[in-house]
Amino acid sequence: MPEPTVGVILFCSLSGLAFSGAALWLLGRKAKISRRRKAHFPHAFFAGSVTFTLVYFMNRLAFPPRPKATAFFNLALLAAVFAIPVLIKRLRKKLLRRRPKAAKKHPRYAEAAALERMFAQDPLNAFCPEKLSEIYEEMGEHDKALAAAEQAARLDPSVKNKWRAEDLGKEISEKKKRKGGWRPRG
Repeated sequence: MPEPTVGVILFCSLSGLAFSGAALWLLGRKAKISRRRKAHFPHAFFAGSVTFTLVYFMNRLAFPPRPKATAFFNLALLAAVFAIPVLIKRLRKKLLRRRPKAAKKHPRYAEAAALERMFAQDPLNAFCPEKLSEIYEEMGEHDKALAAAEQAARLDPSVKNKWRAEDLGKEISEKKKRKGGWRPRG
């Protein structure tokens, strides 16, 4: 191997410094993302020194026989190190814009789901279908409200439950007759 010139040593050192700086920049970005203020010095020093050493020795081996290819390869890799995070961020934004937004759920949706689970565990509890009927009616799901009211009337044949099931049944039949949609009770 021929004696390295000052230019070769300078090129290898500068490219090693550039790559180790890029590695430290990426570590700093990851630290910000993970809500830490900064990367710990021992971790950063180790990453920077390993990167510098690897790049320096790889360039010392590759630069003397092919200086133009090595310089181009170093610049291309360095540009990729800085450009890939930016491209990934843009791609994520583009994909998020394309993805359809989730339909907003009614504020009482969680309560209805909890009552359904409770009713599945205790199918003889008449309170669950009574309350589900009221919640479903408020949410605008009148068919589910009618089914829950009828279930409540079967479990607890009180006058209140029977009237609620009858009223909901009448409302649904009226809604099907007129095309104007639902009008609030009251």
